[in-house]
Amino acid sequence: MPVPSLRFSLRRVAAVAALLLIGAAVWFFLIRDEGSDSVAAEKAGKEKADRERVSDDPLVREMSVAEQAEQVLMLGFEGNAPDAPAVAELSGYDLGAVIVGTENWAGLDPGKKLVGALSAGEGTPPMIATSQEGGIYRALPDLPPDMRALDVARSGSLEQARSWAQATAQALASAGFQLNLFPVADVATLDSPLAGRAFSDDPAEVTALTRESLEGCEAGGIACAPLHFPGLGAASQDTADGPATISSPLPVLTGRDLLPFAEVAKDAPAMVLSLGLYPDFNAVVPGALTPGIATGLLRDDVGFRGVAISDDLGVGAVKGTYSAGEAAVRAIAAGTDLAQITSPEDPGEIIESIETAVKKGDIAPERLAQAAERVIEMKRELGLIDG
Repeated sequence: MPVPSLRFSLRRVAAVAALLLIGAAVWFFLIRDEGSDSVAAEKAGKEKADRERVSDDPLVREMSVAEQAEQVLMLGFEGNAPDAPAVAELSGYDLGAVIVGTENWAGLDPGKKLVGALSAGEGTPPMIATSQEGGIYRALPDLPPDMRALDVARSGSLEQARSWAQATAQALASAGFQLNLFPVADVATLDSPLAGRAFSDDPAEVTALTRESLEGCEAGGIACAPLHFPGLGAASQDTADGPATISSPLPVLTGRDLLPFAEVAKDAPAMVLSLGLYPDFNAVVPGALTPGIATGLLRDDVGFRGVAISDDLGVGAVKGTYSAGEAAVRAIAAGTDLAQITSPEDPGEIIESIETAVKKGDIAPERLAQAAERVIEMKRELGLIDG
């Protein structure tokens, strides 16, 4: 019997090796991919189940963590034209709100076009907000009101307070706005940093005028958010300039400064939370970033169920200690629903900070979803979202 040659044996070995390599390639590209697809599908299913667990709102359930993070931000921008680069940038996000300031407002006609551009994104529309308090304290100088809150209080007329707020609301609504950070509900003396912006130093008078103003807002077709819960009238300085301490002990704070906010808590669609320092809660962390204020006092004690908006997290009271992303994370974790940053350097970085905080456990998924739910529900009530 002939013995196979060495060359023939080597060829057979090479053929077998080639078949093994082909089989391995088939496994790698087909069977492995099927396994990867299975793992990916399992991961996607878990993520969906997690979203369903943390939210009862069908719209919020379908959002990723990043999309929920976008909904809990109220951002400002640079530019005053519809084609400004910052306007295009913001339209790429599904933000909870966009705030228009004095530097963005070139007058009513161009302003309407700007607001239209801000509202024209493909996703969930943002609320368009501004801060139109009155007199020199208004972001849009060619729109009402001409009178300051202090002037309204001196008139002694509750009816005037209502008509003052209603005329303001109607003008803003006709320009395309849905939200005004107004009125200032702080109890403030004439030597307060808020003098002129506030109605009075009389808690009863401020309470009555705040209630009438909110009724005027509703009649004028716009949502209003009184500020600055739980009271900033006794602040040591303006929070725009730096850290401001409200040294009033808790009994004084709740028996005076808190009264106007407590009176309207059941009816106000939103409230702006103070960035003052309240030693009875936390002597070094601003109010909107403090759970004892943003959750304990606002929700548990006062019973507010609307949207809690932080005051501008880019001001002196905050930026010396926290970056915009850090401040937004702390505010949301504490119980704030809408983090306001009027001059964000990088919106994407802020959104990423919130995402990372959820992954690390610094913000509970349920807390982020709850904040997004409140913002989405407010948009529904304003007619921005169906259902």
